[in-house]
Amino acid sequence: MQPEDVVDVLGRMLEAVVPGGIVLDLQVIRPNPQGERDGHVVAEIDGEPLFRWADAATAAVDARIAAGDLVEEAIDDHDVRKHYSDGAELVEDVARSKRHLPEEVVPVLERIDRPLVVRERCRVRVVDRDQ
Repeated sequence: MQPEDVVDVLGRMLEAVVPGGIVLDLQVIRPNPQGERDGHVVAEIDGEPLFRWADAATAAVDARIAAGDLVEEAIDDHDVRKHYSDGAELVEDVARSKRHLPEEVVPVLERIDRPLVVRERCRVRVVDRDQ
């Protein structure tokens, strides 16, 4: 799926929502996620490839709001944390995602044998189908 396909997916999703039904629009937002150990940043993860998808999704929802198909009811920006048993687990998880780690931090992370957390900013928007 390409970012531009988001518009088609959103259209099909809205067809399935009854008039007055609620849609939760969940998004990752900038800045880049950070890997932390004991409250200290040990790595910044390049989130730009995923942000391109999120930007396309946001634009599609915004266009439907502007067209009057959806009504934005609420927005909440918050931190989401994902916990890892060690650095190798974090490296493996990022490798399977749309994100990237700088090459120079991979060996550093792989040597960490203690729990880590990745903190990233997320947004949830509550929109309803007004028609």
